[in-house]
Amino acid sequence: MKVMELTGYTRRLLRGKRLRTLMICMLPLAAELFFRSAEVCVYVMLLYFGELKPLGLFTGESVIQTAAVIILTLLRLTILAPLTFACGYKLCEITGRKRHMRLSRLLLNRHFFRRSLGALLLTRLLGLVSLVPAAFFGTTAYSLLIRAKTPGELFLTAHAMVLTAVSVGIWLSLKLSLVPVPFLMAIWDKSVFGTVIHSIKLMRGRKKLLIKLIAIYAPLMLTLVGLPFALPELMTAISLSTDIYIKEEEYLEAEFHRQEPDNAPAFSHGGKGRFKAASE
Repeated sequence: MKVMELTGYTRRLLRGKRLRTLMICMLPLAAELFFRSAEVCVYVMLLYFGELKPLGLFTGESVIQTAAVIILTLLRLTILAPLTFACGYKLCEITGRKRHMRLSRLLLNRHFFRRSLGALLLTRLLGLVSLVPAAFFGTTAYSLLIRAKTPGELFLTAHAMVLTAVSVGIWLSLKLSLVPVPFLMAIWDKSVFGTVIHSIKLMRGRKKLLIKLIAIYAPLMLTLVGLPFALPELMTAISLSTDIYIKEEEYLEAEFHRQEPDNAPAFSHGGKGRFKAASE
């Protein structure tokens, strides 16, 4: 699949729908920014009233800070989950995979809320677990680098740095593999765990296209001026590529079942002539 063909077809899909798609894509981003800003406001108030020292922001020594972080995190995940997966559903409508459904109906559906929250928590948990080796090797490399004096210690430091880079690469690969989860949740009514596992399998060997799309649209989004143009195109392109990957898998599976096995049993009729099983 060529990136330019995908982006060109994405622009054609968004004709007359760009503003509506932008508003849908902005909902999860706005919720994330709102709760992150609320956390910053809590930290500023604690610093202003002397309840917390600047170093305490990183040590978590304040009970008020810890309670605020826990409460705001739970609220953020609870609000972010249905908005994220509702965005995935609405983008699948643009690609033709799902029929039109009102956004309010999606957000007020209990089954949809449970599935979206479970999928968000599972993906965040997998990302956190995969980041543990990188954090471990990174801190080890830093501690070794500070006190490294002998060639042996420098050798160990170099190995720790390499392992850190490899661990970060594994984490990034997993994060890219989990990108299609909101779209797969909209397309299939499978279990949350099965959908996440299928997303990882679906993106095996297909992450290069996603990296190219991010490389094209991310610089435009960082300018803020290009955000209204780049964000709907990026999300729609990811939804469209996910749909294409699913169709490829369905086609390959259908071809596999249609092929005749090489060891198909042959049978004779009266000792004359043989009839092999049809392959079509």
